[in-house]
Amino acid sequence: RNQTQWLPIDWFYLINEYNGPAAGNTLEEAILQSLCEVVERHVGSVISHDCLTTPVIDPQSLQDPAALELVHKFEAQGIRLFLRDFSLNTGIPSVGALAYDPSTYPERSEIVFTAGTTSDPEKSLCRALTEIAQLAGDFENRTSYRPTLPKYANLDEARYLMDGSGAHLPIGSLPNLADDNLKVEIERCVAALAGIGLEVLVVDVTHPELGVPTVYTVIPGAHFLDHTRDTDFAQHAARTLVRGLPEDAIHGEMRRLHDTFGPRYDLTFFLAHSLELQGQPQAALEFFHRALAEHPAPQEIASIHIHVASCRKDLGEYQKALEALAEAERHNPELKEIYNLRGFCHYQLKEHHRAIEAFEKAIELDPGSGIDYANIGSNLRELGHIAEAVKLYRIALELDPDIDFARANIERLTAQLAADGSHER
Repeated sequence: RNQTQWLPIDWFYLINEYNGPAAGNTLEEAILQSLCEVVERHVGSVISHDCLTTPVIDPQSLQDPAALELVHKFEAQGIRLFLRDFSLNTGIPSVGALAYDPSTYPERSEIVFTAGTTSDPEKSLCRALTEIAQLAGDFENRTSYRPTLPKYANLDEARYLMDGSGAHLPIGSLPNLADDNLKVEIERCVAALAGIGLEVLVVDVTHPELGVPTVYTVIPGAHFLDHTRDTDFAQHAARTLVRGLPEDAIHGEMRRLHDTFGPRYDLTFFLAHSLELQGQPQAALEFFHRALAEHPAPQEIASIHIHVASCRKDLGEYQKALEALAEAERHNPELKEIYNLRGFCHYQLKEHHRAIEAFEKAIELDPGSGIDYANIGSNLRELGHIAEAVKLYRIALELDPDIDFARANIERLTAQLAADGSHER
């Protein structure tokens, strides 16, 4: 529309989160980068969610020297590379790329799946390939990267990207919106998206002191992960209320939302959560159990059980909390919160070895979780392994310098070790 308007940024940020911000040398560069990122994640989400068959890109058709060199570098190392046209109906060139190294997979490396979107097809391909290198490292060591696109556990899961089905196309058959003028490229991208009913909204978020052109782009209707699926106005309104209102104001508004659009499990869940946030775990439990009885979506059951466990923990009912966590694990064993909370309950029950096992599982799911390293340190401390506890606290602080209890324990335990050493001498 080429006009200025108000935008409820909290409403959209809750959906898109880190999808859409970008900085550039100029405002136009930032806008183009952010717009393309939103489109890239949209097409990747649509294709991976439905396992769509899209055209295969012939690498022999590449003309750009940088693209040719990148493909050659992968091939020279024996890495299998699969390239697909992910443009869908957007009119903007997107390339999907999947790679794995047969000599190291699955023992020492992973399947890496990325996408790239720019105004130029071969640049989009380069973007996808450089992101593979960024995520996979050297294909020699497991990187445990956190993905935006699915992270396939085996080749069968990724078969729809690798089996050669679909049309085989030269890279030049993809849309090409390139121009020497970035503003023209933006206009072409916006026009292409308007053709499928998508509007581009750009928020200038440039920091007044830094002065580096920075924007946040929103394209209502574009998909991103699972944030845009299995939701509607009422559920998203509930999420926005929880995020944006003071804790003492949430429950009344949530009750009104529930009475207007309910009864339904998701609104009952948020009603329970509003009580939980107000420090009323006993009252919250009634509504969490009611949500479980209202036939929640299968993918949400584990989360509700985790909240039940959290309320039980707050009430000091650690054994009942552990039972709720066992139910959560049965429905979805990949949620880190299960193991973090389980470790806390075992710690409170003085079951320190079992607590350590739980926190180790949390770290396996999230290797950068400093708090879980600190929690292991606390259990080692209780078991009398003081030097080992100090090591874990130090690892925790390297990952998260704001864990104050880890720093306090290092000071206290280091002094204790020094005192014990002087007594021995």
